[in-house]
Order: sequence, then C-alpha cells, then structure tokens
Amino acid sequence: MPQLIDLTHTLENDMPVFPGDASPKFTLVMAHPGDGAQVTRMNLTTHHGTHIDCPLHFIDGGATTDTDDLSPFYGKAIVIDCRNFGRGEEIPKSHFVKQNLEKQQLKWVILYTGWYLHWGTQKYFDHFPVLSTGAAEYLRDIGIGGIGLDVISIDAIDSTDFPVHKVVLGSGMYVIENLTNIHLLPKQPFTLAAFPLRITHGDGSPIRAVAIL
Repeated sequence: MPQLIDLTHTLENDMPVFPGDASPKFTLVMAHPGDGAQVTRMNLTTHHGTHIDCPLHFIDGGATTDTDDLSPFYGKAIVIDCRNFGRGEEIPKSHFVKQNLEKQQLKWVILYTGWYLHWGTQKYFDHFPVLSTGAAEYLRDIGIGGIGLDVISIDAIDSTDFPVHKVVLGSGMYVIENLTNIHLLPKQPFTLAAFPLRITHGDGSPIRAVAIL
C-alpha cells in the first residue's frame, strides 16, 4: 500500500484567512440529540484554507473547477527547499534553474519555505518569502502545470497588482496555497492529488491535498 501524507490544514471556525476576508463559519443545523443525525452548514469562500486557485481566479474566461479534465489536479510533484529565503525575500529564477527540473517531467512544484509552521499566529501573514515573476515565468516555460506553497498567497501579502498570480494563472497553470506538513515529504518526486470540488464556474476550491509515496 502507498504511504499517504496529508498536506491540508483543517477547515474550522476562526481559522486564519487572507486579511480582509471573513472567517468561514460552520454551524450545526441538525444534531444527534433531538434530531437523530448530524448536519453542518458551511459558509466559506472558494479560497479558504488549503485551496487551489484556478485560472478564472484572475483570468476572465480561464479554466474552472468544473472541468471534465481532472489531469491538472493529479501528477508527479517535487519539493524545492526555499527555507534559506527570509522575510519578504524573492525566490529567484536561479534557485530553480540549478534543480534541473526540466528533465523530470513534473506536473507540480511545491515550495518549502517553512512558513506553515507559523499557521495560527500573526507571523503567518508577515511578509513571507515570495516567488519572483522571473522564477514563475521559468516554471511556466519548462511546462510545469502548477505551483504549491506553504504560505497564504503566491504574491506578497501587500501586493495590489498580483503579478505572480497573473503570470501563473494567465498561462493556464494552477496554484495551491496554504499547504502544510511539507517537512514530511521526500526529496525525490512523489505523486500529488489535489482535487477541487466541482463548482459551477469555480475560480477555486478548498481541497484535500495528499502526497502519495
């Protein structure tokens, strides 16, 4: 049997959300005492918790979560250690060029900044390392299908024009934000499963991101 590693934060009331977003709300509408069953109402956005950004998030007419083609959400992935980059630093193209990624036929590249260790604290939002646009363009040009991160955004927390989102999503790639447990992943490639909910015209979706070893 393969080993499964859960890379997903728990969805719950009062969880960390992007600044300005309302927190998700989970409310019991039926409970075993009195009702004999449990049902929970969820009030959340498509970008709460560990989630995937589809191209439609920033690109009018871009791909959505309700596609019949599930192949973008499943495939060969590798972790790139980015822990040497500190607060607010850009991760440059050169950091990826030296990894020889173009020879590995990858679908996903996962950036390991270690910032997920600050989940639940104010530091999680405090100018985490970010991907440079040059690095994003390089990953696009070598045919990577998506980029996963253990931070809340692929752009800087105070960005107003979101250049990296636009490079990545504008090329038809996908983004996963708010991954966790990256320290459990191997250095060698593995399989990533990151399926979204099938939402009509969905610009994104919470996911259960799982590494399959």
